[in-house]
Amino acid sequence: MARRVLVPLDNSDHSTNALDHALDVHEGATFVLVNVVDPARWVSAGDEEGIEPMYSRELEEAAKSGSDDLLESAADRVRERGADVEMRRLIGGPAQSILEYLNDDETDIDVVVMGSHGRSGLSRMLMGSVAEKVVRRSPVPVTVVR
Repeated sequence: MARRVLVPLDNSDHSTNALDHALDVHEGATFVLVNVVDPARWVSAGDEEGIEPMYSRELEEAAKSGSDDLLESAADRVRERGADVEMRRLIGGPAQSILEYLNDDETDIDVVVMGSHGRSGLSRMLMGSVAEKVVRRSPVPVTVVR
């Protein structure tokens, strides 16, 4: 039985379903809830035409506040089930940030349970799949819930 279960959350029904599945399957575990905030939401790179990069403190604060609200709401759901919970807000690209967290020796995660948006075809090729990248590179087992 898993002792520590990582559940990435992104404010979608898919991640909520993954959390419910994790709670049902991994009774007695500690749930580590993560949300990744991508700085591309508040920074633009500019371009070669001399346009300067732009930064918005307001957008950064809103993104981080939204992340904290999402994590706290999910943590309340876990606590209602009588389970232990930890919350982590990560900054960066979603797949890379999750994988870096998993590869940190101090996190001690046993399994990942994550949602998938179920994209296919061109949209999957253009946007990539966070779940697919995590499945391919994770050092621990990953359950993907649709």
